[in-house]
Amino acid sequence: MFRYLSAAVMGLFLIALPVEAQAQAASEAEARAHADQIIANSGGAAFFSNITDSDMPTVLHIPSGMVCEFPGADDRDNIRLFQASGMDVGCSSWIGRTFVTIFATRYDEVYSEEEVMGAAVRAIQRNTPGARSVDGAFDIRTLPGQETPLLTVFDLELDGRQVRSLILVRHIDDWSFKVRATGPSGDDSVVELSSMAFSIALQRADGLGAAD
Repeated sequence: MFRYLSAAVMGLFLIALPVEAQAQAASEAEARAHADQIIANSGGAAFFSNITDSDMPTVLHIPSGMVCEFPGADDRDNIRLFQASGMDVGCSSWIGRTFVTIFATRYDEVYSEEEVMGAAVRAIQRNTPGARSVDGAFDIRTLPGQETPLLTVFDLELDGRQVRSLILVRHIDDWSFKVRATGPSGDDSVVELSSMAFSIALQRADGLGAAD
């Protein structure tokens, strides 16, 4: 099932998180400070720009156009550089009880979305042999004009707990974008929240006019 929402409606949905998981910045200044700290901790100041203009800490990955939002302003929010070139990065944040990492990668070789998804699925199966794929009519959220990403959903055990985990993949031009997200077992909202975050992250790369 695919549902298209306006950017404003999707923003409201992301902010409507459980109170215990929502420690959102109280002001634009606090949000900017949080985003500055995330960039500083990553060592990636050459590749990331703080574009926060509200109480949502927001960071732009300059090479790919990926926009990372950190709705919980959580101390565990982070940006990681997997290559010193800044061509393989990830932004991680908590959305309610779901931990979401969005990756932007520019590969040296050309891979299809299906190949990238296949590699990610094999990695999960290798690292968590008990992972069970879950079929269903999941609610994938996108913005108008965006393509629907590939989706694979698993139920698996992580640190002794049953959780729901997923992979989303989309390619835009030379960039491969991917989501890895983990949330409560059996909770279909993991797909909704993760796909909404993915759509917002890619609206600038899609040329949909995201504001600075």
